[in-house]
Amino acid sequence: MTHPPKRPLTPPFPNGLCGGTILDIAPEETFGVDVNLANINVMGDMVLLPRTIRIWLPPGYDDEDEAGYSVLYVHDGQNAMEDKDSWTGASWRLVGAMTRLADHKLICSRKETTAANQEGKSGTTLSPQEKLPIIVMLPSAEGDWLPGVRRRHLEYGDMNLPFAQAHADFVANTVKPLVDNRFQTDPSPEQTFCMGSSMGGQASLHLMLRHPDKFGGAACLSPAFGPAILDYVASPKGREILRGGKKKLYIDIGGDMDDAKSSDFVRVSPIDFLDHLTPVHGWNPGYFWLDTQLQGQVTAMQKALDQAGIEYEYRKYPGGRHNERAWALRIHKPLLHLFSTDKNNNV
Repeated sequence: MTHPPKRPLTPPFPNGLCGGTILDIAPEETFGVDVNLANINVMGDMVLLPRTIRIWLPPGYDDEDEAGYSVLYVHDGQNAMEDKDSWTGASWRLVGAMTRLADHKLICSRKETTAANQEGKSGTTLSPQEKLPIIVMLPSAEGDWLPGVRRRHLEYGDMNLPFAQAHADFVANTVKPLVDNRFQTDPSPEQTFCMGSSMGGQASLHLMLRHPDKFGGAACLSPAFGPAILDYVASPKGREILRGGKKKLYIDIGGDMDDAKSSDFVRVSPIDFLDHLTPVHGWNPGYFWLDTQLQGQVTAMQKALDQAGIEYEYRKYPGGRHNERAWALRIHKPLLHLFSTDKNNNV
């Protein structure tokens, strides 16, 4: 029996659904039933505006399978999968990276079972560790709450802000139960993860810290960490949650790095013409300066984690810009950290 050649495990990864299917959860089923959101009504206008949540079901998803699927909750979910939906015209290509990693059996690799073949079935059976995860794409809020105060910045803000706390509670106490009830998931924290970039990276770590009984890992790409979340990680409670390898934590950063190897060092240019060749928002500046600016906060988080003896993965990308196209070039790294069972995997 000949097997098709493996597709390359190098970016750019494929765009789009990659054989999976999309289902939408209407806002009436989440925002419309969460009575706790009424507690943050201000001036008659709810901060967490209703919006549709999109669910990606992997190829071969079986809603009658007793062995549940892992779940990945993604902040700024509109930017995660399809270029046409991203606010910059380029997505993370998260699903494309996920399916390529599965092709190489680095995560969620399929395996044929004799029992299935004996029953005359052409499909394959997957164990919980071998299935591609379900992906819940949480779109960020649009517009301003007040002039100059972005709704996204409130939802993804530092963990002492009531609006950010309400968002984390909404995901954990409303969205997650709905997903677990409607789809064939493994609801345990060991199989439930979250991911985000920039302020979405902070929101992901906040979600895991605020609800450690429900989330077992967080990936933070070019994160913007505030002082409250840094203090919490250094506190006895934060250390208790993160110590002992019980949680998977991934952090990375790009930008100008004077301490990088000269062979790796690339001064971040104000203009990368490829940033402007996307189908929408041709003005996309690429935010060449933001990763450099955020390095101090990331370094402070490193120190807090190291002093507490907490296990985590940290990667630097000299010259990396602060946009979806840059994150798409390394999106397979956090996926490997969250879903690979091989801690020595250096792909």
